[in-house]
Amino acid sequence: MRVAIVPHFEQLRVLVNYDGQVTLGTSSSSLPAFYAPWPDAKEKGFAAIDVEGDTLRALLAEVGSRYKQAGVDFEPICPITRELKLDYDVFVNGKNFVLLNHGLEVKLKDGDEVKILADTLGHC
Repeated sequence: MRVAIVPHFEQLRVLVNYDGQVTLGTSSSSLPAFYAPWPDAKEKGFAAIDVEGDTLRALLAEVGSRYKQAGVDFEPICPITRELKLDYDVFVNGKNFVLLNHGLEVKLKDGDEVKILADTLGHC
């Protein structure tokens, strides 16, 4: 699936199979807590990437991998437990993922919006 990673001060928004329309968040801070460290993201304000798989788990793993490749410590999936780290909150279309029937295995579809909020602890 193709996603747009849209950084914002309080959260990271990921738009699934977006239609080309991306609204960027505004922040009172000039340095967002989340940012997309790729050249095209600096120019457009967001980055478009392809994710192999169609689940929330696949999306989070791929976004984490892309950030890690760019030298940024952002890894929402714990490499030991393979579950969401305790210091992250993830919402799919406004609902906490833990309330969804399949949790991290929920299938994402066109137009879904995933929001990732993080504490700065970084623990599993």
